Amino acid sequence: MKQGLVLTPPDPATLARWSSLAEETGFDAIWVTDSQSLYREVFASVGVCLSSTRQIPCGPCVINPITRHPAVAASAIATLSEMHGERAVLGLGSGDSAVLNLGMKPVRVARVRAYLIALRSLLEEGRAEYEGRACILNWFKRRVPLYLAAEGPRMLRLAGELADGVIVGSGLVPEMVRDSKALIEEGARAAGRRIEDIDLWWMAKVNVHEDGERARREIRAGLAGSAHHAFNFTLEGKHVPPGMAGPIRELRRRYVFSEHAMAEKDANAALVDELGLRGFLLERFAIAGTPEECRARLGELEGMGIENIRLTAHVPDRPAFMRLWSEEVMGR
Repeated sequence: MKQGLVLTPPDPATLARWSSLAEETGFDAIWVTDSQSLYREVFASVGVCLSSTRQIPCGPCVINPITRHPAVAASAIATLSEMHGERAVLGLGSGDSAVLNLGMKPVRVARVRAYLIALRSLLEEGRAEYEGRACILNWFKRRVPLYLAAEGPRMLRLAGELADGVIVGSGLVPEMVRDSKALIEEGARAAGRRIEDIDLWWMAKVNVHEDGERARREIRAGLAGSAHHAFNFTLEGKHVPPGMAGPIRELRRRYVFSEHAMAEKDANAALVDELGLRGFLLERFAIAGTPEECRARLGELEGMGIENIRLTAHVPDRPAFMRLWSEEVMGR
């Protein structure tokens, strides 16, 4: 089971230390969050990660069609690919805090499709048409792996049809794993592809501590972020128990975008407990607890057919998390 680590970029010196430690402690990839209003610039930060590692892939996770024209994004990732031995990868999605903090809304699937097609064409052919206008990238023509973040049925099908990889955010319970794979495979078959040729990564909010309750409490802000994004647009087809639908809608209504996924902030974390969602969200989106509990949970996920996990640890001490996870969870 490959395990990639998500980093919200701090100052460059700290990010360099975290990236080096992530590779040293055995993580298989580094993903950097893109939310310009909350964190430092994503492509510059990915450059720091690539410069601080030797072998593992690194990339944004995820950019969106609103804040960057595809020609700008293509040029940025192409530059990183050229500089760092083609280890750069690119994740994209419909948008979350990056667009919500601008007073805008995430885009629909049709626009994500157009954006993904334009990015691919620019990187591999040097030209594309996007929103009725021609654009070019005249100095780079190579393949850069493009990953699509997907939760809902239409996005999962699109990922199977067009993306090199999928960052699946629909949940870590058997029915969602089964349905998500079926939708990705449906999209792949429609495009004459095989699901086996698509690199699947499953999103998980994680924490480990000898005090299991502390580990679970510390990631409540991350759980709120997962709920806010995964249950966007509709709850249809997302296996939400009837008793949870109302609290989820209330969490989404009261979610504070300016504190998205910030472990040190209280507003979104408090909503998880106030609305009685903690147990549901932990089961749906998380691997958290003592080392023994985390190892057992990984075994469950492996039994569901999950092979790669994208780990997001919104915790106060990232280096301590990396070392403990590596030694007591991955290492065992």
